[in-house]
Amino acid sequence: MGAPIRVLLQTTIETAANDWHIGRFSMLRDFLASQRGSDGAPLFEVTARDRAAVGQPDPVISTLGSSDYDEVWLFAVDTGNGLHAEDCAGLSAFHRKGGGMMVTRDHMDLGCSLCSIAGIGALHLFHTRDGVTGDPRCAPGRPRHAADPLAQFPLRRKRRRAARHHQRRHPSGAARS
Repeated sequence: MGAPIRVLLQTTIETAANDWHIGRFSMLRDFLASQRGSDGAPLFEVTARDRAAVGQPDPVISTLGSSDYDEVWLFAVDTGNGLHAEDCAGLSAFHRKGGGMMVTRDHMDLGCSLCSIAGIGALHLFHTRDGVTGDPRCAPGRPRHAADPLAQFPLRRKRRRAARHHQRRHPSGAARS
């Protein structure tokens, strides 16, 4: 089997006991590190870390463009100051060179430091940046789901219809009566 996939699990905050520090993702780290190929060799080489001091470039994030990592799983849990301009440049360079990125955040403006990562920030909706504060669709107390959850997702409805159609067929491919 080939070399393990080098994965960086990275948060955008400094270590803080009562926050979403990297220790909160220890089960994910342990799970990935435990995965083995058919030959028993590890599938993943996992590094899990919080960012270094806020307000200056992080020594790992800012140099990702020249790193040996294959993937970065970025947990953007900051309130706007989690990535320095050089960190964003490092992430952008990593992405441009073909590095895999899984970027996640939570609601409203959490993780808004992502806005400066080329091609990534635009994929996220931030209440302040995108002007949804005050939007009645985002009002507190408003139901978050439609009465018919499939009404908003025609593709899902189409897939369910196809699955029902498939279930009515015999394994040989002949339609059941």
